[in-house]
Amino acid sequence: MRGLGIGAVVVGLTMGLLTPANVTAEAAADGVDVLKSVGAQLPVADLRAIELDEDRGRLYVAQGVGGGHPLVVTDLDGRLVTQVSAVTDLSDLALSDDRGTLLAARGFAGVTALDADTLTVSATYPAPDGACVYTVEPSGGKVVGGFVDCGIGSGGLLVWSQPGTAPVVYTGGPDYRPVIDASPGAPGLLVAGDTGYSPVTTYVIDVSGATPRIVARRDDTGSNLRDYALSPDGTQVVQTVGNPYEHRAYRVPDLSDALVYPSGAYPADAAWSGDGSTVAIGKANTGNGDPDVYLYDRDGTTPKYAVDFHIDDTLWDGTLLVNRNGTRAWAVSYDDVYQDVQLLHSFGPARPPNAPVSDLSVTAAPGTGGNRSTAYITVDWTSPTGENDFWWITASTNGGPEREFWRGPMADGGPHSLTYALPFGTTKFTVRYKDYWGWYPDGYATATVRR
Repeated sequence: MRGLGIGAVVVGLTMGLLTPANVTAEAAADGVDVLKSVGAQLPVADLRAIELDEDRGRLYVAQGVGGGHPLVVTDLDGRLVTQVSAVTDLSDLALSDDRGTLLAARGFAGVTALDADTLTVSATYPAPDGACVYTVEPSGGKVVGGFVDCGIGSGGLLVWSQPGTAPVVYTGGPDYRPVIDASPGAPGLLVAGDTGYSPVTTYVIDVSGATPRIVARRDDTGSNLRDYALSPDGTQVVQTVGNPYEHRAYRVPDLSDALVYPSGAYPADAAWSGDGSTVAIGKANTGNGDPDVYLYDRDGTTPKYAVDFHIDDTLWDGTLLVNRNGTRAWAVSYDDVYQDVQLLHSFGPARPPNAPVSDLSVTAAPGTGGNRSTAYITVDWTSPTGENDFWWITASTNGGPEREFWRGPMADGGPHSLTYALPFGTTKFTVRYKDYWGWYPDGYATATVRR
C-alpha cells in the first residue's frame, strides 16, 4: 500500500473511452446485490494512510506530515483505542512480513519501526539528506522506502539492510515519485512504477542483493498510476491506473498478461485478502450510481460482492484493506464537496455495512391554558444531514387534505421546534424526507393532536 504524504504531484488525469471490459463490469454488477454503506467517522484530523492488523484487532492510521499529529490506533470498527504521541508526522504505514513490526514513513526523513505488541519504537532507518521518504514496504528482511527529490537530485528507492545504517540509494527504476508494493510470498522482490507522469512503466526489482536489480520491465502499462497490489503469494500484481478503465493484472516476475478485473471509471485502488483468495478493487467519482468497491474471487471476472458509497463520498486512494480470508474489507471515503469528512467503511460477506437510514421523528402536544389552540411540535433526526437534504411537514384535520406548513434543511441535524394553530377536531401531522438521489430511504413519521 502506498502512502499519501507529500502534496500530490498533479500532471492531469488521463481519461479514456469505455472498453468492453468496462461495460462488462457494470453489467456484471447487475447480478450482485449492491449494498449501501454510510461509514463511520474516523478519529483523525489529517488521514494519509491506513494499515490492517487483524491479529491484534487493530487499524493503524497515519495523519500526515507537518501538523504534529500522532499515530492513531483504532479497533476494526474505527473506534479510537489509543494515540501514540511519540510517533508523529507519518505518510505511510506497513506491517512487516512476520506481522511483528509496524513500519512508519516519518517526517519525510526516514522510517521508524514500532513493536506491534507494545507500540514502542524499536528501530529507526534514517534517509540521506535530500531524499524525502513518503512510502515504505518490507521485502525479504529489508526495508524499502520510496522517495521524491528534495535536494538529492532524483526520486527513487532507499533500501535498508539494517536499522541505523545508510541505505542503498537506487534510481535505476522509478525516479520521480515511486509507487511500490511487496509481498511475503516474493521475498526480496518489489513491484514499482512512477506516478505523476504518463505513460506508466512498471518494474519488478530484486532488492535482495547488495545492489537492486531490474528483473522485468514493461512500458506503457497505462496512464496516471495510483496503486499496485501484489498478491500474497507474489505471483500476480493488480495495477490501478486512471486509464484504461479496468484493473489489469500481470504475472510476476515477468509482467506478462494475467487477466483483467473489470471495474469501469474511474479505477482508484486494489487490495488482496491475506490468503490470496479475494481481490478488492475500488473506483472514484462514481456519481453515476455505480458501486464504489467490488470483491472478486482470484482470477474471476464477475464480482461476488459490491458496495456503494453516497454520491458525495469518494474512495480515498490507498485505503482498501481485506482481511485474511476475504470475508471482510475496509475502505475510507472523503466528502467530495468539502474533502474534510473521513469515513471508515467496513463491509463484506461476513460483515454487513452500516446502512443508510432516515430516522425522522415527530412529537406534538397541545398547549395548556390560553395556549390550547396551539400545537407545539418537535421534529428530530440524525440522518441524513446533507447540504441538499430537506424535510417537510403537513397537517390534516379530521381526515381532510394535507397542507404543508413548513420545510427546512437537514444539514445541521435536529431537533427543530415549531408551532401550529390548531382548529377544532383531530389534526394529524406528517413529517417526510425523500432523497433526490434515491440513495437514502424515504423518511416518514406522524403525530396526532386533538383539540
